[in-house]
Order: sequence, then C-alpha cells, then structure tokens
Amino acid sequence: MVFLIGILGFSSCLPEQKVGRNFVNASSSMSLMVNPPSLVFMYNHKGETIKGFDSLSETGQDSALWENSRYIRRLSDSLILENYMNNFLTELRALGFKVILGPIGDSAFQSGAQSYILDIAQLQIDEYLYPLEDEETIMDTIYVKKIDLNALDFSGWFELHKFRKEPVNKTLLYATSTIYDSFDGQYYTDLFSSAVRYSYRLDTISLGDIYDMTKYLGKKHAGYLFDFFMNQYILQNMPNGMEPIDYFHYNRSKNSIVPAREEQFEVLPNRD
Repeated sequence: MVFLIGILGFSSCLPEQKVGRNFVNASSSMSLMVNPPSLVFMYNHKGETIKGFDSLSETGQDSALWENSRYIRRLSDSLILENYMNNFLTELRALGFKVILGPIGDSAFQSGAQSYILDIAQLQIDEYLYPLEDEETIMDTIYVKKIDLNALDFSGWFELHKFRKEPVNKTLLYATSTIYDSFDGQYYTDLFSSAVRYSYRLDTISLGDIYDMTKYLGKKHAGYLFDFFMNQYILQNMPNGMEPIDYFHYNRSKNSIVPAREEQFEVLPNRD
C-alpha cells in the first residue's frame, strides 16, 4: 500500500502536468473567434433496407434514403446547431478563453500574440445500421445471433489558425463520436424442449438521445480544443532534453491534468 501511494504521488508531479498547469493559469490571456457553420449535414446510409435501392438513379437513391430514414428526416438541424454551439461556447468561456462569435470585423476582435480564429468547417450526422454478432459456445456447439443496431455518428471538422498571421497556416482538427441502440442479450436453454434460444432487450435511440448527444459533444469538443492548446504549450515548454510522454487532458470540474487516452482531436493533414 505504501508503494502504491508513492506511485500515485509521483504521477501527480509529472513535468508535463507542471507545465500544463502554467497554461491553465494563463488561459485567460487567449482570445478566440469562433465561426460556426451555417447548417448541419445529415445523411442516411441504410440503403440495404430499401427494396430495389440499387436500381434507382443517384437522385432517386438520395430521395429514398431521406424518406426512409428513421432519424435524420425528423431532426431539426437548427436545433442541433443551437444545442452544440451554445454548449461549445459556454464551455470555452468556462475554461478561461475570451470568446467572440464570428465572423466580425478585425477591429472588433482583440489582436494579440494569443489570438486565434476557429472555423467550424463542417458538422455532420450519419445514420446507419451497425451489425452486432453475439457468439457463445454451448456444449461444443457455436451459436451466433446477428442483430442490426441503429447507430449515428456525429462528426466535426475544424480549421484553426492565428489571427492576422501571414501566410495563414491552418491546423485541421477532427473528432467523431457514435451513439448506438442499447442492447442486452443472452442465450438460454429451454427447460421443456432443451433447445438453445436467445432473448434480448433493445432500447432504441430516441430523438431526445440525439439532441442530448449534440449538447454533450459541444462541451466535449471545447475541452478537446483546450487540450490541443495545452499540449502544444507543454511540447514547447518542456525542460531541456525532455519530451512529453503522453497527451494530457484538463478536467475542469476536478481541476486536474490527466492522460487523455483516446479522448482528443485528431490532427489531419493540411489540404493546401
């Protein structure tokens, strides 16, 4: 137990965390203009559920996919955008950034060494079926149950660059998250026939679940952006001869800096 406490104490004093703490304390010096998208792109990919889909023209396929969608034709892109942006901007401000909703004139935006423009280039929702296989071996026999779950991806592409810096070098950031039907299934042996059967419970995604996801991801993506800036700062300010051993996340509610694992923006190759 003493050894474990020693490890935890040591891990809380990593150089990356000390440097990251300097960034957290100085984040209020950063100004950010956020340019939102004008709409949310929404696509249905369940062509396999539509009879005669492959024989339709491209226009006919697009129309059929929209009309036969379970979710996207019923979703309000304006409400999704409002949910996402409100939570995104609120969390950025809570993290310490000076945030302005753009686009506005240059004179209205505070120019400085730590002034940035973030263009939310695209937000997109994709609806599709996720094939799930539940396999179990019972008495040397392999049983496989296939279930198609409803799934939706919410993806965002972001372009970040410094304010009034020539030439403009944009950093392209990307994140995607998925929501599925909730599924719980199991095999059992019928007491009367001794046959192996399968029972399951499916809690299907609701429109409310999707709207809640967009609120949640607005806040989460703001945290991803803060972490991106913080990790850039850590990389540039590590003690001589040292490099970061991990990518770190700032947990605002706990005021702590911890390894981010997979919870972060993906940096995409620049298209220019």
